[in-house]
Amino acid sequence: MSGFDIAAVLDEAWSLTKRQYWHWLLVVVLAVAIPLAIIVVGALAAMAVPALGAIVIFIGVLGFFYTFLGLLRNAYNASEGAKPSVGVLLRSDRFWWFLVAGAVYIGIVVVGLFAFIIPGLILAFMFALFPYALIGKPGMTGFGALAMSWELITTSFWRFIGFRIVLIGATAALTVLAVFVQSILGAAAADNLNVLTGILSVIAFILVALINVFVAAFTYLADALAYRRLSGDGEVVRPA
Repeated sequence: MSGFDIAAVLDEAWSLTKRQYWHWLLVVVLAVAIPLAIIVVGALAAMAVPALGAIVIFIGVLGFFYTFLGLLRNAYNASEGAKPSVGVLLRSDRFWWFLVAGAVYIGIVVVGLFAFIIPGLILAFMFALFPYALIGKPGMTGFGALAMSWELITTSFWRFIGFRIVLIGATAALTVLAVFVQSILGAAAADNLNVLTGILSVIAFILVALINVFVAAFTYLADALAYRRLSGDGEVVRPA
């Protein structure tokens, strides 16, 4: 447990994200595009057959959870040096336990938030690593993964809280950068209401999307590395 060093985890996550970025870009784009496409199809189908459309939209919503688990699975694999891949994104194992544990997690946090907010935030921290426990331990149930997250974080509570605060600060800084880039290009576009406007708008959209992909990958990798360090689950690769 003493091997959990905040600076080392964040540095490794940053290095791995840079090294694997273009693989992450493909995987994240597909993770959003696939369920979104299903929802669009459902919305179109609902115009003709409402019941069928509702079913397809529901499948699309489930698809977001499905691909989100795929992103976390990719982060877990990438934390030991593997490249993110579409094959890993679309794997179905552990999905139903992920849904069950996720529903329990959300329910606990919501109840905690209503109980003076602070308990909800603490519970959100304590159960935050359950997806990686579920991914890393194939025979574990969703409830076992929640319990394992609690146990691991309890052993390094203040370090994990510090890690999360720094991680949130880092991702917030990157998000602010994306907003800044978008506002600068947006202002330039507003001053040139012509073809240049469209070009600048497209550039702004692409840059913001690229930054957001980096933020997502960095966040998932940092959590995966934190889980590995706390659980002693395998050898963590130090990027060259």
